[in-house]
Amino acid sequence: MALSLRRARVRKSVSSGRPQEVVVLSGGGSLGAAQVGSLRALYEAGIRPDAFVGCSVGALNAAFLAVDPTQERLAELEGIWRTLDRADVFGRNRRMLASHPLVHAVRRDDHLYEPDSLRSLVKRWVPIDDLGDTAVPCHVVTTDLVTGQPSWWADGDPVTVLTASACLPALFPPVALGGSLHVDGGVVCPVPIDRALELGAARVWVVDTSGGTLGRRDDRMTALDVLLQSFAISRAHLDRPLTGVRPDQRVVRMRRPDLGHIEMRDFSQTPRLMAAGYAVAKEALALANVPGQRTG
Repeated sequence: MALSLRRARVRKSVSSGRPQEVVVLSGGGSLGAAQVGSLRALYEAGIRPDAFVGCSVGALNAAFLAVDPTQERLAELEGIWRTLDRADVFGRNRRMLASHPLVHAVRRDDHLYEPDSLRSLVKRWVPIDDLGDTAVPCHVVTTDLVTGQPSWWADGDPVTVLTASACLPALFPPVALGGSLHVDGGVVCPVPIDRALELGAARVWVVDTSGGTLGRRDDRMTALDVLLQSFAISRAHLDRPLTGVRPDQRVVRMRRPDLGHIEMRDFSQTPRLMAAGYAVAKEALALANVPGQRTG
């Protein structure tokens, strides 16, 4: 069945009322591969998302599936991730890290990578003109660099919105959006569970892959490595206890996979990440008493 026909069928079947199953996908760079494994386990268990909420790479995965939230589309996403490499996201670094800091100061650079490859990736992954045209709603968070507040998007140009949500500070340039400048949603909202609760979701499935590292963590660290690692630590501490969960809402939070210190720009670990994501999702399904699931 053609993608457009499948999307139309799913959109027609989605109720305009309260969403029953909402999937939340965090940021995490290359660790987003683990989200694909977790989603496969959910689909195998018969969980069909009525909406997605995503941040950074989670927003890309969310939008890809929201276009057509079927098992066929998920298989396509898995196939793409298995061939994805660093150049597909970051392209070629035209601003060499080895350059003297004075050079960057004189040039007043605000980023190391041009966003062309990332924007091209988004265009391939989300082949629609407006984010609001997805078969099921997709809510994406960015960080307003001027106000310091999270901004939410469920419509608008997918390339601009999704590039902004995945715009890691210092790596990519800030994105002009809605009359302001925006960067990675993970700066203020790395695991956007509250948004799913605000939507009235009956059950929220949380796939958290925000524990990766950025840059070196040894005596070779540059000033940029220190900045990026500090950013990763800050995001981890933003993961606050939930508030505002109603009695008729349930949050199923998957255990964050224990992946060691995988660098968030390292795409060589995709099969391992998918397997780890699948395992923690199966565990969560069993604990949630979804029929047909077992622990161990």
